Amino acid sequence: MGSPKEKAQEAAPEETDAILEVSGTCFPVNRWALARQSPYFEAMFFGGTRERTQRHIRLQGLEAEPFRALLDFTRTGLLSLSSLNVAALLETADFLRLESAKLHCETFLKRELHVSNCLGLLAYAHQFACGELSSAALHGALTHWAELVAQEEFPELPKETLLTLLASDELFVAREDAVFESVAQWVAADPGAREGDFLELAALIRVPFLTLSFLDLLVKQSKGPGQDFAVQLVKKLDHCPPPNWRHVADSPCTGRSYDTLYVLAGPHDREQQELLQFQPKSGTWQACSPLKRKNLTQYAVAVVGNLLFVTGGYFREEFFWSTVDSVLIYNSWDNSWLEGPAMKKARNSHCAVGVGFHVYVLGGSTEEGGITPDVECLAPADSAWQSTSPLVHPVERAGAVSLGTRVYVVCGLDENGDVCRAVQRLNVETDMWDVVSFSPLPR
Repeated sequence: MGSPKEKAQEAAPEETDAILEVSGTCFPVNRWALARQSPYFEAMFFGGTRERTQRHIRLQGLEAEPFRALLDFTRTGLLSLSSLNVAALLETADFLRLESAKLHCETFLKRELHVSNCLGLLAYAHQFACGELSSAALHGALTHWAELVAQEEFPELPKETLLTLLASDELFVAREDAVFESVAQWVAADPGAREGDFLELAALIRVPFLTLSFLDLLVKQSKGPGQDFAVQLVKKLDHCPPPNWRHVADSPCTGRSYDTLYVLAGPHDREQQELLQFQPKSGTWQACSPLKRKNLTQYAVAVVGNLLFVTGGYFREEFFWSTVDSVLIYNSWDNSWLEGPAMKKARNSHCAVGVGFHVYVLGGSTEEGGITPDVECLAPADSAWQSTSPLVHPVERAGAVSLGTRVYVVCGLDENGDVCRAVQRLNVETDMWDVVSFSPLPR
């Protein structure tokens, strides 16, 4: 036996068989024609409701003009939208579960999306379960953070929405400092009600990517006598820091700025080596300030936050080559190079990796020609390198990568010039090495 709807479809007359009254206006309709486009009308006309037996049905809570437009849409497939009527049409379409009309409204609103209205449309999309509009508004908010926090609506942003935005890997800011400042701005808009939320929000700030100058300012504020609300928040943070402020490993290891690839290369016998920046999102290359160090080769490169470290290497001065302990640092925010503190041990053909706040240099060859197991680390705020636990197997020309709080050193050449098969791992929290595997393809 067929369902009531299927029976109605078989016997549905083409003429109108019901009257819908909306705000005093009557609309003759065909039950089956509406039911096949809307679960709302399907349940009304062919479900277990009392309306299934009524010819004249009064609909409450709707306005006549949006209803008229949507009724015409069910017959013609055409919906005339403007900034003046789209909200009423979407709300009515949502109520009546006319998904096709609702999608038309979403598409219109997506075209109208701008940084000035993305917060309002984001809330609107959540209220009416508009998935595509929500995604578009969320993307607009995440990719235009600096402009967003300047909008009048930002202080009124619900805490839950702000938490969602701050937790996203897609949130783009040139500097993480701006995230801290926006949190303080939002809390300061209603200090009585929001001061208790500050630490929860601060836990979503990616501490390793705050600039050194900003961290220095926070330290000074935490120890100073200031009484304004912003200083009080910093003191609160100093008194009871969230876990990711106490332990860098608890903070996400990716920054807010879009992924950027830097390539440092070129013949070492020239006056400078080219540094190029590649933006994967736009597919564009850009020349940066070059490394002005002639006759430097076999160095290692690592990144910590916005800083690119060029460590050690093999350097020719006049007629002689020598291994060097020099450190050159490129600041991507101001496109400049500066001299960093020299390493404890001069080395070349070594590895370098960034881990949280620190850069590590590992192994390599020394001036005497031997291969060293020595490992050193440096935080950008420090003035000197610190020795840490040495490698299990001394190697040069190895591969190295950091994953969270672990550093992996893969293969390389040992003291005898043979290929080392070991995959060595450092736990930076305990400063202990172990050999976790042996490469099936040592190289």
